[in-house]
Amino acid sequence: MGSGCSAKSKYTPVVELKGVGQGSALAEAMAAASSKSSTAGAGDPPPDTKESLRVGMTVRLKGLKACPELNGTSASVVKFDPANGRWTVRLESGEEKAIKVENVVIETVKVGGYVRLTGLQKEASLNGMIGTVESYDAGSGRWTVKLSGGVKKALKAQNLVALVNTSAKTPAPARDERAEAEERMETSGPFNDVEDSPLLLALRCGHIRLARGSYFRRRFKEGAAWQRRQDIDESDLWPLEEAASMWAEWRSNFFIAISYPWLARDHSDPESFHLQRLAYVLRHWCQCPPLLLHGSTITPNQGVAGPPDVGVFLDFTCLHQQQKGGLTREEALYQSALDSMGYVYGHEHTTVWRFTNVPVGMPRKYHHRGWTCFESCLAANKAFPDDKIFSFGDTFDPTNEATRQAGFWRKYRQTASPPCSQERFAELLWGCEQEVKNVWAPYNKVFAEPADKNIVVAKFREAWDEQRRVRELDFKSVGWGDTEAMQLAALLPSFCNLEALRLTGNRIGDVGAEAVIGALFTSPLRILDLGDNCIGARGANAMCVALPSASKLVFLFAFANPFTSEDTARWQLTTAWGAAGKEKQGLILDHFALNAK
Repeated sequence: MGSGCSAKSKYTPVVELKGVGQGSALAEAMAAASSKSSTAGAGDPPPDTKESLRVGMTVRLKGLKACPELNGTSASVVKFDPANGRWTVRLESGEEKAIKVENVVIETVKVGGYVRLTGLQKEASLNGMIGTVESYDAGSGRWTVKLSGGVKKALKAQNLVALVNTSAKTPAPARDERAEAEERMETSGPFNDVEDSPLLLALRCGHIRLARGSYFRRRFKEGAAWQRRQDIDESDLWPLEEAASMWAEWRSNFFIAISYPWLARDHSDPESFHLQRLAYVLRHWCQCPPLLLHGSTITPNQGVAGPPDVGVFLDFTCLHQQQKGGLTREEALYQSALDSMGYVYGHEHTTVWRFTNVPVGMPRKYHHRGWTCFESCLAANKAFPDDKIFSFGDTFDPTNEATRQAGFWRKYRQTASPPCSQERFAELLWGCEQEVKNVWAPYNKVFAEPADKNIVVAKFREAWDEQRRVRELDFKSVGWGDTEAMQLAALLPSFCNLEALRLTGNRIGDVGAEAVIGALFTSPLRILDLGDNCIGARGANAMCVALPSASKLVFLFAFANPFTSEDTARWQLTTAWGAAGKEKQGLILDHFALNAK
């Protein structure tokens, strides 16, 4: 084929990587090197090109005459052939071609990847913004990049810097099913991962900024209100990479997301009502971070040190406040931050502090607002919410607070509630709208900006679609009874990947157990923990009926329930378990059996 194309046939997926400009000195040097005779071993490129074009790189084809339809397409470098001085590349179709070095351009940018804009002259305000690459136009040699707010720009490669796309993950090797069932599920996904999460990328790119906890304590001590993002000194914000690395190391001990009601349109807390409370809680957190403690019986951390300071997300201080009149850099950063807001409040490894109180005389309460409803519901949907959500409401008075250390966190820890579905969220917003109708203007609005409702509904829908894909839900010792168990059971069919449900140490009785068990038909659940509840013979019978349909269930923990002391109920459940073809050791009816495992 013209310009050096010869075909082979082997299929391997293409992995796109990075590059330099067309017609570069690098390409010319590689072309000259390829014309020299090679004394290297088979498959080795000339010495001058070893550090340039390498096996595994992604290139874009150009200048092909015999097969011009391939110009502009991507291929991966397979090997160098010293016999003909050509590189073998593999196309996306799996077909291989032998290509001269002058017919390739090494790519840095790829479709679907993240890029940072740089070197723009006419639209210099866009420099530094992050976008997603949508397509490449071979005719113009430009990449279409989608920015925040849906704005698209056709840009040259020289104006784009490729960023690491952390969304791709290497598949984990297969594991023994029984061994995996006995362990805590390795829940993964954008709301659970840290190293591979969109939130980590947002921190690194600057879409989400975190303020230092010491900043808020200092402002309160100075008698000054917290500042808006445009006015805060850069030294009071965590540097991008440092914020990302601190979160990766300390997780929910470091990342604190604040949910609170704004008290004025131009400043969210002009009289430092919230700041006084936040400064007090920050001081206690640094003295005794509760997530270094653990579980329902919080105790002192026995000398375990926490992070030197925390990263606080508070919208007024950490987000460029929305501007009107075109796509300014600040407006673009604001829109980018909105894309990450679900992760800020709903990620498994962030802590949420809810400051729900308002000054006396303020008619619009915390629960009358759409954004706070959004934040609270996202937090409730954390896969492991224990010790990750704290509420400071009407009973919290920093001037008279007597409890200290672990007792303080036990007092204000929010009890976990059943997950909030998209439909339930819509109902809650509707309820807010009905309540504020009785409040005088201008406080009779759920959203100060009417357009925010559509944003919030869309963002919650996106978050819920990801949060319901978790593999494990953990609601141990959260004080649930039949009501909460029934609410959870109604949502279980939405959790299409759920493999482990832990409900031990609650007050769930027969009605709640029947509801949960009844939701297991065609469920992928493999571990169900109902130990230490209030389930009697009726609930045990419901388990017997459901077992034949719960084909994936491997372990059932039912110890320390009233029915386990009844011989008939025990015998019936044991018989039904065996009749369903399940292994005997998977049914746990006694504490000693659990200890033996």
